[in-house]
Amino acid sequence: MTTYSRIMIWGAHPDDEITMGGTIALMSNAGCEVVVVTFSKGDAGFCRAEWADTIADMRRQEAAACDEILGISERVFLELPDQGVRHEWPTTRRLIGLLRKHRPQALFTQGPEDRNSDHCAIAAMTDEIVWQAAENILADEGEPYAVPLVYLYSGHGNLGPAIEVDVTEVADRKIEAWLSQETQVEMLPRIRERMENLRRAIAEERERATERFVIWERNVLSDFLPLP
Repeated sequence: MTTYSRIMIWGAHPDDEITMGGTIALMSNAGCEVVVVTFSKGDAGFCRAEWADTIADMRRQEAAACDEILGISERVFLELPDQGVRHEWPTTRRLIGLLRKHRPQALFTQGPEDRNSDHCAIAAMTDEIVWQAAENILADEGEPYAVPLVYLYSGHGNLGPAIEVDVTEVADRKIEAWLSQETQVEMLPRIRERMENLRRAIAEERERATERFVIWERNVLSDFLPLP
């Protein structure tokens, strides 16, 4: 399979990237380096009072389990508070540095059609940060780098044009990654129900597992490398 050699994924919370977990698994199988940037600690994502002081550490451990399952090469935590992701200069500067350091062939980010303010904040800051990373500024953050392609992997609703990726062959790994997020499965039991339904439907060959990516409106598709 021909695909990218290095990608970067921005996610507001420690499990957001699992939305495209099947594509991550396919790319990892093909030798692609996958770097995930997790903006917040996910410290509001708990359903037991006794977890209040430990939930950030618990979610970090769950993120490590997800990395192992999906083949994520590196995860960077920005350690922002849950529901505190904002388009502010320290975050902007950090992300410019990360884009320049890793120089991904494609960036996967969150879209604007979402009820979660952290997700929407990432959508709002993507345009400026991608632009600034390519400008001749902040020399101490590395050489300027223009990201060739940007995709929205969530929060894109009916936006388009879009690419649909068939991830049926690695759906078991996506399911396993979701179920490894034990604090979130307990808080949101519909996750387990949804994964069980998906597993059953695939086993009975009633449906395929797919993931949808919207092509960012500023992409210039002169040298377009397709998703798997």
